[in-house]
Amino acid sequence: MKVIRSIVNGIDNFSEWIGKTFSWLILSLIFLTCYEVFTRRMLGAPTIWSLEMSTFLFCGVCMLALGYTERHKGHVNVDIVYVHFPPKVQAICNIISFTLFLGIFSIILLVFGGIFALDSWSIRERTPSAFNAILYPSKIAIPVGAFLLLIQAVSGVIKDVVFLAKGERL
Repeated sequence: MKVIRSIVNGIDNFSEWIGKTFSWLILSLIFLTCYEVFTRRMLGAPTIWSLEMSTFLFCGVCMLALGYTERHKGHVNVDIVYVHFPPKVQAICNIISFTLFLGIFSIILLVFGGIFALDSWSIRERTPSAFNAILYPSKIAIPVGAFLLLIQAVSGVIKDVVFLAKGERL
């Protein structure tokens, strides 16, 4: 049981660290957006690069926060009936929904996102805009985010299985 507890705690702590670390990218996103608004509205000289960079940062933050959001149960849930179930029934529902939906989705996103990112890296993909920014490093956030979501969801399933088997929460 100690090994399982340490694995679950390790995953949870890793997701927490990743979420808090990459949340600081939001400040860069705010700065870029304010900079673009200032140069566009006040100086009448919009930039080519700030919108693209803001988009890359936003996508990266969203993808890298998937595991953190799952850890804190922040993803959209339809829980009109679920909240009225006893805890053991909720655990069974969590395991079933992981098996049928979240687990499969995460694996598909990981595999196809990985192929997508590798293809982009192989051709050294760039944006078709005048800025011509490198695109391939930002696309790696897709499989990384899917992996972070998957391991955090597995942590949740392990917690639910232990709760069903032993009656105690990890």
